[in-house]
Amino acid sequence: MKLFGIVILSCTGYVQEPPIFLAMESGGLASQKKDMMHPTHLKFDYERFNENAMIDILGRYGEPSRLRLLYLSTYHENYTRTESLLQLFDDLNLNYVKSIKKGFFKYFLAILTLIANRKNTDVVFVAFRGQELLPLVKLFTRQPIVFDAFVSVYDTLCLDRKIFHPDSIAGRLCRLYDKILCKLSDTVLVDTQAHQNFFQKICQYDNIDYLYVGCNRKVFAPPENRSDENTTTVFWYGAVNPLQGVDIILRAAKLLEAEQNIRFKIVGPVRTRLGWLVKELSSRNIEFADFMPYKKLPEEIGRADIFLGGHFSDIDKARRVIAGKTFQALCCKTITIVGDNPANRELFNDTGLVTFVKMNDPVALASKIKTIAHEIQ
Repeated sequence: MKLFGIVILSCTGYVQEPPIFLAMESGGLASQKKDMMHPTHLKFDYERFNENAMIDILGRYGEPSRLRLLYLSTYHENYTRTESLLQLFDDLNLNYVKSIKKGFFKYFLAILTLIANRKNTDVVFVAFRGQELLPLVKLFTRQPIVFDAFVSVYDTLCLDRKIFHPDSIAGRLCRLYDKILCKLSDTVLVDTQAHQNFFQKICQYDNIDYLYVGCNRKVFAPPENRSDENTTTVFWYGAVNPLQGVDIILRAAKLLEAEQNIRFKIVGPVRTRLGWLVKELSSRNIEFADFMPYKKLPEEIGRADIFLGGHFSDIDKARRVIAGKTFQALCCKTITIVGDNPANRELFNDTGLVTFVKMNDPVALASKIKTIAHEIQ
């Protein structure tokens, strides 16, 4: 039980990111879709896919338009995944109550909300990040539960962050906890088909569906005017987590140091988490910023000539997910380099605004950036 408690406590902070990486206000997509042509870099309309998938999921529990939904969250209100799901609810004109609790008593307040709305709820949505909340919800409701897992506890703590060895007692408990969460849920949501396949393999349940992340098109949109400077700006931002492969970006930038017309702008705690590498490389073509207000990110992405969507590491999880920032850059119509992996391949074509690069290869990334820079200059 003590080790199990360690796992749960670890889950409490295993995906937290600084406020810079939270999404902003929500906005409608339906009216904007009418004005959009199907881009060549997309294999299909993922927003329409998400709508159809949600209707299918809710249809298992009744007529979607008549269902009363309770959306429970104890995470950041403006987190990208939260915003995307609530926007999807609005696009489909679903009847829902949103409850997002914060602070020391957030779980207690969430359960009170559940109890207060129990008679007026047909389906309970336990939002990302609900790994701690879900078992409590199950104790207090008999209604169907849709759990937006989004990530695996085992995958994150053992394979990605490497906090526990996969075969250790703690690692096995993490895997067991993922299975328990799937068993407690009627439907489990993740973000790609590749991620769905992984969940089905480790949890051995078939109640797992997926919805793509997307982005807020009211916030992330093409700029009115792009920079006409001769310098090619390459932009990346993030929390500098292992799967993102920021070390690959830094090494690629070093290889391009002699290219006077290519400059990098990197936002995030890079000098804190990879300070040793920054010092070792001492690149003169990188502008670092530890923090940037989220409301400035659309402008920075729109002004960039090349955006690094990633992920670029060789961690298995990096091959199963599509970075949320990739959707943001494409909404801004910025050329985006993504890792050549199954998740990106299931949605994107290697054409138009999207170009693929071999993962965990700074030479390949540097070459790709140089090629694009010469083409657009």
